[in-house]
Amino acid sequence: MKGFCKFFLLALKSKISLVILVVFCVASFYLGQVRSDMGVFAASGGVLTVCGLLSLIRFTTIEKYLNQDNIVAQSTGLTGPPLSKERAKKLSEQNIAAARIRIEAELRSELAGIALTVVGTLIWAYGSYVPVHW
Repeated sequence: MKGFCKFFLLALKSKISLVILVVFCVASFYLGQVRSDMGVFAASGGVLTVCGLLSLIRFTTIEKYLNQDNIVAQSTGLTGPPLSKERAKKLSEQNIAAARIRIEAELRSELAGIALTVVGTLIWAYGSYVPVHW
């Protein structure tokens, strides 16, 4: 299961995965036009929806599942020895910068997930109504 989750996490982090999804949908649209059956295109919306949902749970579920041992190990409640004010300030600045990067990545992933889910669901629901051979 962890190998499967690592694969999905790697795929979700890759910028090429969005390109692959677009190519997949365009190819499905073309195939639907060639076969005069837009059901193929409509079905591609299901793939977009699944990818969108996976993108939405990337930071909340998939990474938590993969890092559960580290999360438990860091939950001891121990804070360590006292630090100098300079060291504490430096650590605080580093933590803030890391948190800012993390939240930006989370928001990008969630917004992409929402967009993929919405577009995928619309294609899935209404893709078969696209006229063949416009």
